[in-house]
Amino acid sequence: MPSDQQADYIVVGAGSSGSVVAARLSEDGRNRVLLLEAGGSDRRLVILMPAGTMLYGITNPRYDWRFMAEPDPTRGGREDYMPRGKVLGGTSSINATSFVRGAPEDYNDWAAQGCRGWDFEGVLPYFRRMEDFEGGADEYRGAGGPLSVSHIRSLHPLSRVLVETCVKAGMPFREDINAPPQMGVGYVQATQRKGWRHSASRAYLWPARGRGNLRIVTHAQALGLKFEGRRAVGVEYVRHSRRAQAAAAKGVVLCAGTFGSPQLLMLSGVGPAAHLRDHGIEVRHDLPGVGENMQDHAGISQTMWVNRTTYNVQTGPLSVLFYGAQWLLTGTGPASTPIAQVFGFRRCDPGKSRSHVQYMFTPAGYDLTADGPEVFDRPAITGLTTLHRPYSAGSVRLASADPLAPPAIQPNLFADARDVETLVLGARFFRTVLASEPIARYIVGEHLPGAGVQSDDEWRAYIRANAIGVYHPAGTCKMGHDPLAVVDDGLKVHGLDGLYVADASIMPTVVSANLNATCIMIGERAAEMIRAAA
Repeated sequence: MPSDQQADYIVVGAGSSGSVVAARLSEDGRNRVLLLEAGGSDRRLVILMPAGTMLYGITNPRYDWRFMAEPDPTRGGREDYMPRGKVLGGTSSINATSFVRGAPEDYNDWAAQGCRGWDFEGVLPYFRRMEDFEGGADEYRGAGGPLSVSHIRSLHPLSRVLVETCVKAGMPFREDINAPPQMGVGYVQATQRKGWRHSASRAYLWPARGRGNLRIVTHAQALGLKFEGRRAVGVEYVRHSRRAQAAAAKGVVLCAGTFGSPQLLMLSGVGPAAHLRDHGIEVRHDLPGVGENMQDHAGISQTMWVNRTTYNVQTGPLSVLFYGAQWLLTGTGPASTPIAQVFGFRRCDPGKSRSHVQYMFTPAGYDLTADGPEVFDRPAITGLTTLHRPYSAGSVRLASADPLAPPAIQPNLFADARDVETLVLGARFFRTVLASEPIARYIVGEHLPGAGVQSDDEWRAYIRANAIGVYHPAGTCKMGHDPLAVVDDGLKVHGLDGLYVADASIMPTVVSANLNATCIMIGERAAEMIRAAA
């Protein structure tokens, strides 16, 4: 085998976690690291300009896998569009650049489920290590790390009005939405540097490219894992229609994401035995939890027509030229916006100490549809009301034994009716906020859900017909020690050697946040633990 196809570690996937794992494993110069990424370069203007990605990156097959879910029986057979990044940086290169870490209780729950060292006290040092927060370091935040986390550079006036209205409605103002407790309302922080996207790739891989012991191969889609007995020793992949194999002396780290990591395990004979046999795949290791436990944040758009110009009507050719030039010269303006500008966290049961819903407010009119985001053509504002800590769970399965075929994704978004009830409470409150001063004076009509949705039954029907997973899938290779756990608390696959998973799929329960920050933290912890285990 050629020397450039031999490494100490092979990392599969250069997304939010994989970029970190590859960079950290190679930083001491002692380990040879091969990073395989199915997508291409992220050095593209459409990626680096935050608003440009939302207009021209998501749904673009050059940058997005464009997965579609199976018909969901809990929502009348709805089929969801499921974007995932197909580029260096993975989904961190096409996301909304929101930086949210989740509640301390999220990680304490992981530890309570047997994931030792994953409580908030255990993960906080990795969150602090990874970030270069514009607000500076304190007991919760880090400065000087690889990832730039910035305040919004150009705040829309209606975002300020919305915050004022939320505070009057009883939500406390949070100067730092990432400092505990996770409750109240505040301005979004973004993975940006001077208004430019700062993805996991830009933060970790761009500085590491010159290392002689790190080889990054793009357009390389993994087909399956190679084993010697119970030990993973390599990866087979295809690049430009040619098959190749690479060998790993110390280990293989799967960072292919919530959909890709379980799919690659199952293609390699690791997963639920009966399902693998159904597809004619030889069972190497019966691991029932592979592909189970998929969780996402169910959400609905609440959109109001307004009497002020909003970003969705500033997308014509002249606006694109003007605001694009403003962004290039100053890193400011609508092109730098992290899409949502205000986040709110609220508990629906006053007797509980933790938030049940998250509000993502955008000074633009849009809806999340089965075909991707739809932008409206008149001035509007949108609040995305999303569910925290879902009871429902879906799955990822093989659609076929063809490694180039997309997986079968079943969200089962409302398998548990309690999730619908929580969304009803959350959406009702946000409608009350939007009907209150001072934001009410700018609203001229309600588009979504509309005046026809008033009673609880009408809300339930609307939510089941229109809710969508808000692109935060997790949990399909869950960490733990129960019968459905796939990896242990060192992220090693149960029952096998030299094989690790490090991405959103290892979350035992999805965190109460957008996932990018947590995935980068997982990458930081994974690299440290994998080095220590060598």
